[in-house]
Amino acid sequence: MNLKPIIWLPLLLLLGTAHAMDNLRGPVFDEAQDALRRANSADASALSPDIYAKAAENYRRAEALFADGGNLERITRLLADAKAQFEEAASNSARVRTALQPAYQARLDARSAGAEEFASKAWTAASESFYEAARRVEAERKRGVERNAEKAEAGYREAELAAIEVSLFQRIDRQIQIARELDADDEAPISYKNAVDLLNEAKAELARDRYDTDRPRDLARRALHNAMHATYVASLWEEVDDGKTSFEQVLLDWEAEILSTADMLDLSVHFDEGPTAANEAIRGAVKTLKEDLASLRGQYADAQSHIALLDGEVARLQEELGGQSQARERLNQELARRERQKEQLTRLEGLFQPHEALVLRSKERLILRMVGLNFAVGKWQLEQQHDLLLSKVLQALSMFPEVPVIVEGHTDSFGADASNLALSNQRAQEVLGYLLKNGSISPGNLTAVGYGETAPIANNETDDGRRRNRRIDLVIYPNW
Repeated sequence: MNLKPIIWLPLLLLLGTAHAMDNLRGPVFDEAQDALRRANSADASALSPDIYAKAAENYRRAEALFADGGNLERITRLLADAKAQFEEAASNSARVRTALQPAYQARLDARSAGAEEFASKAWTAASESFYEAARRVEAERKRGVERNAEKAEAGYREAELAAIEVSLFQRIDRQIQIARELDADDEAPISYKNAVDLLNEAKAELARDRYDTDRPRDLARRALHNAMHATYVASLWEEVDDGKTSFEQVLLDWEAEILSTADMLDLSVHFDEGPTAANEAIRGAVKTLKEDLASLRGQYADAQSHIALLDGEVARLQEELGGQSQARERLNQELARRERQKEQLTRLEGLFQPHEALVLRSKERLILRMVGLNFAVGKWQLEQQHDLLLSKVLQALSMFPEVPVIVEGHTDSFGADASNLALSNQRAQEVLGYLLKNGSISPGNLTAVGYGETAPIANNETDDGRRRNRRIDLVIYPNW
């Protein structure tokens, strides 16, 4: 605490006003409030419910006493207890989350679907089982954890399904009805038909596998967007028919939106033969900006590392009054080593085209993101088309002999969590087998790990995003 109770009492006697209490609230409550925010960020009310509840009760009592002008020493003790308990609850949360990961993920998915509002009864029942499992993990009592966790997971999945059917499907049905009333089936037949077909497909997918909600949710979102687009197009046609606007004006309005983006990129674009040329120019500018950003990030990392090195050497030079020459020699050697490292990275990056692989630097490791090695949906086998890229990967690894390399397998979000985890492991093992068979890498330096759908790099709601997420990352730990 910033102010001791022994100081507060004289202050109150001197000031003698309610305003003085308000001024003291910050110093009195700040640390407990910070601990409360950290606990909430960790979702401690769900993951460490008993300790969080005790902390919340102490905090509530402190607030009530403060509002009534109660004894500040008592308030301080309550807030100290609350702070310690919030911190303990936040610390416990990571352990409980790991122990109850499938159930906790199901809880997050159900909440995301709006289950608290649209399937409140099922949500409450599942939460009771989840809290009981969390309490047992919190208290380090193993008995009953698995049973309650499984019950919670199943309950949350049912709540998620009910919420999807109520909140999402019903909303789409209403939007399709609105589109139909505007004659969208005639005026915007493609979007209207897409909306109807995607909604039916989403319902069929949900009925086929009630425990894989990723694909039905994605189909439903696409259905909603198509229904809204059909409504928009039908509304435009109605305005054109009524003479409120014209087809040319609609195009000009859309072109103005594209022009505003081009202006931000300092591009001059025209629509003489439609939007294709303008869009190509914008895509080219964005691609260049992304490449420049990646280059700048690498340069920034190099500069930060160089600055840290120089700062350290300057400090050592100042300490070594009689050994300046030796320190200077170490500095020169380190700078030469950094230059060799930079040259090695340049050669590595030069091996690959942007559509083949990206070289990412993260502290003391390199990530070779093989964006050109994309697996088909549900597949893990390498194909002949991958040979060229993999041959370049072998060249890259030959630049880092006898260092640890981890082959990471990843999937998109479609499919059950467990099957995606197994699939990502198969993909990683397939690439590891290729590297061992065709390269000269020591088996002791290669490890394969599957992460399932847990580490996406792109939007799982688009076909291209899911394709990019079905990938392999090679994590290299250079001996620099």
